[in-house]
Amino acid sequence: MARTQQHSSLGGSLISSQIVSRLVEELRCGCYANATRLPPETELAAAMGVSRTVIRDALSELEREGLVERVRGIGTVVNRSVVALEHRLDQKFEYCEMIRSMGYTPLIDQVQVRPLSANEDLAASLGLRPGAPVLMVRKRVRANEQPVIASVDYLSSALFHGQDLGRLDFSRPIFDILEDMGIQAVTAVAHVKAVYGDAPTRAMLKLNASQAVLLLDEVSHSRLCQPISPRKRLNSFWIWPTVLSLTPPRIRRSAPIKSWRPSSTSHPPAPASPLRPQC
Repeated sequence: MARTQQHSSLGGSLISSQIVSRLVEELRCGCYANATRLPPETELAAAMGVSRTVIRDALSELEREGLVERVRGIGTVVNRSVVALEHRLDQKFEYCEMIRSMGYTPLIDQVQVRPLSANEDLAASLGLRPGAPVLMVRKRVRANEQPVIASVDYLSSALFHGQDLGRLDFSRPIFDILEDMGIQAVTAVAHVKAVYGDAPTRAMLKLNASQAVLLLDEVSHSRLCQPISPRKRLNSFWIWPTVLSLTPPRIRRSAPIKSWRPSSTSHPPAPASPLRPQC
């Protein structure tokens, strides 16, 4: 009986996820592409060929993602500004996926892996004592041949439980490496701002004197709300042709960032408010 219930639960979750994907597709380029509201649950259930329970679960997920808002007496209202966004920082994403979605091929090079002792700031970010052993993973990401991202991740050495680091492929996304070890990052605290960048990073990204970079400074957290991996990513504005949403799903507002280039009369935008883990 318990096994049957478990399979039923897993099956229901899978169907709900599929319906979420279908609804997002319909909202962007399908039969609801111009809709300001979605039909009632009964009509959606009939159109999708599923139960109202599945539709209700799918709409709850869309609401958590900020794509819709369910308002008593009005119905399910579509947030067109969020639906139109191609890239969002309030959801877990890896830069390789983002680059592929833009029609380019991601290439990883200049990978460096180095053991360090955590200073006070890094120790506080990871919930460790100062001096605890950590692993620094630095890499560059290119879109086709264009350098676009300089990335630095810090991981507690205790996560690897004495594994042979030489056997691990650190050119892979850090989230994938962590998931292989049974560790899933589900939330992050992120700060985003425009900076000039230091000389080595500018050389790595092949920037000219007039170009700024976008600094994404974040700490990922596990399902138990434990810090996993502080990371710093310096991104060339070349990779951000569209605006980004910096808003957690529960806030329901869009805070776009636009490209900024330094000049004698301009100043970089102020850092965005941090995204807080929903613990």
